[in-house]
Amino acid sequence: MSPLSGAACLWRGFTSLFDRRWRSLVLAPLAINAVLFAAGGVWAARRTADAVSAWQAALPDWLGWLTYLAWPLFAVALVLVCVYGFTAVANLIGAPFNTALAARVLGEPPAGGRGAVAEALASIGNELRKLGYFLLRAVPLGVLLWVPGVNLVAGPLWLLLGAWLLALEYLDYPLAHRGLDFPAVRRAAAARRGPALGFGAAALLAGMLPGLNLLLMPAAVIGACVLVREQAVGAGR
Repeated sequence: MSPLSGAACLWRGFTSLFDRRWRSLVLAPLAINAVLFAAGGVWAARRTADAVSAWQAALPDWLGWLTYLAWPLFAVALVLVCVYGFTAVANLIGAPFNTALAARVLGEPPAGGRGAVAEALASIGNELRKLGYFLLRAVPLGVLLWVPGVNLVAGPLWLLLGAWLLALEYLDYPLAHRGLDFPAVRRAAAARRGPALGFGAAALLAGMLPGLNLLLMPAAVIGACVLVREQAVGAGR
């Protein structure tokens, strides 16, 4: 299936963000995302610039030519780390609100008949599991960013990893509502890898764009629900 179909689902999340059926549930995730990105955006930009300068200064003279090839990838990769880092924190704080939003968009009772409180608590546990999954992959890849030459490969790998992680991040809300645990969410996304990666790549791009990044969290939750419904993600578990 085409990655573009996944990206289109995110776009529909943005266009239906203030639908009257769930408008009231969008406000809390929107406020959390806005505060975190507004507070962290300037800090991340400065730290990224400092890191790029430090990396360039550390290169020996005979590898100076790598600066022109590697520093753009290095800078982009660091920005992606910041984008996913802020997204992970925002989702950890906003997990109960995102869970309620996904339930409203899907229009289905939670699997197993769990109450709202139980589902909210489960969503926080899921966020911690996703954070652990991210760190196990991000830390080794982050180390490679500092190795001259190797970071030519690490930069593109960060793009791919970031898209995959954001797909899992948001698909977890509708799929957990339907009773899937995080390992099952990963398998469901892998079975629809094209749309899932397209969705995650679009979310990654939106997270890097001022203005859109403030709206990303609730829009991506809605878009993930559309993706689950229309691409049958998780239907074959």
